[in-house]
Amino acid sequence: MKAQEKKLESKLKDYHRFAVTLLILGTYLYMGAIINTYFHYSPDGKGLSVLSFAAIIMAGWFHIRTHHIKIKQQE
Repeated sequence: MKAQEKKLESKLKDYHRFAVTLLILGTYLYMGAIINTYFHYSPDGKGLSVLSFAAIIMAGWFHIRTHHIKIKQQE
């Protein structure tokens, strides 16, 4: 069982890192979309907005997965 617990612990850490990284990426993309849309008009702003929201949704998915792993560890 120790191997299984270590595997879950490493997954938990990895998923947490992925979630934080995707949140940072989503924030940068969103700021780029705002700059491209409102300050220096460019048609790329809509694409950056979609990418930023996709990154945030994926970060949420990783957060949900970490929650499920924590529940498994408590059992």
